[in-house]
Amino acid sequence: MADPAKHTGLKPAWFSMLALLLLFACSQVIDLETGEVGGQVVIFGRITNGSAFNQVSVTRTGSFGQAPIPVSGAVVRIISESGEEQVLQERPFDPGIYQPEQSDYKGVVGEAYRLEVEALGQTYNTALQVMPEVIGEDRLDWELVEEENISETGTTTTSHVVKVYGETSFRELPEEFYVRWGIEESYTVFGLVLPRSWFPRYTPEQCYIINDLSEQETFLLDGTKIRTRELGRQLFATRPIDRSFGVKHYFNLIHSAINKETYDYWSRVNDLTTRVGSIFDTPPAPVPGNIISSDADEQVLGFFEVVAIDTARMFLTNNDIRVFWDDPCELNGEEWLPVFTVPVECVICLIEEKIVEETCVFCSKLPNSTLTRPSYF
Repeated sequence: MADPAKHTGLKPAWFSMLALLLLFACSQVIDLETGEVGGQVVIFGRITNGSAFNQVSVTRTGSFGQAPIPVSGAVVRIISESGEEQVLQERPFDPGIYQPEQSDYKGVVGEAYRLEVEALGQTYNTALQVMPEVIGEDRLDWELVEEENISETGTTTTSHVVKVYGETSFRELPEEFYVRWGIEESYTVFGLVLPRSWFPRYTPEQCYIINDLSEQETFLLDGTKIRTRELGRQLFATRPIDRSFGVKHYFNLIHSAINKETYDYWSRVNDLTTRVGSIFDTPPAPVPGNIISSDADEQVLGFFEVVAIDTARMFLTNNDIRVFWDDPCELNGEEWLPVFTVPVECVICLIEEKIVEETCVFCSKLPNSTLTRPSYF
């Protein structure tokens, strides 16, 4: 795997690829066989200086490569050094995922926090961690390029992709600091517009798709190994062009100030295998984390991190990407006729009769979709 530092002209190893987590891998499968019914407890979570990324996941490992088993009914608290507690509530339709009871809850830079979880008859704790300060500022830019692709049969095709780059400036260079970068995209999808005369109470959904683009490559920086305030241009994502660029398409570079313990943990995960999934998935092997059980003989997987976050954001529109696509959900001409064969207002009949795809009507069924409008849209 190429060293990202070589592309910037900086000292080797200032950037290390972070491959976070793996549930299933095509080339390699690492099975967590624990001999326990339900497997080992896995706790992942974080608190940040914002309100968008605070979350704790409590699961147990599945057997023989199966998906994690959510643990419901846990009592989850984030506790500050002063003793103030924030209770986390389980999401109504997302078992095992816990979020702060106060939707605007966020941590404070310079203060220390720990996690406490009561579940399955045990109590799980972490030590206090101080939230670091973000000392870097990122800038994003992009290029539209044409890439060649060679199929298994040797056929060469070309496609357009957007390459997203970032540069970072640091206000200061402490003797010790650590950074993790991740990148995501977000864009809007609209539900199919149906004839008001036949479906008078139907309102098309407006959905927001948020995809993590750092599933294969997440970047880490050990600040003790650099003494320059300017980090050169670095490729963070390559995104094929498709119809999602027909509307406003955001790229968000998430800059996290982390501590050494967090840096070391994700570096160890990275050393094992390539990440597929998210931070809240089961780790690929029993990497020692910072979760301690009240049962001294129990090994707990996972990690709780206290991080400060800043986000650099840019967006592209169809004015930037002068390519146009057919909408696979759009009905034209005689394609509309079957719509009027279903009973009046029976939107679900359109799906049952396979006249339209479910996701064309209910875009909320698309992967990584939400009906909640992000604040920056």
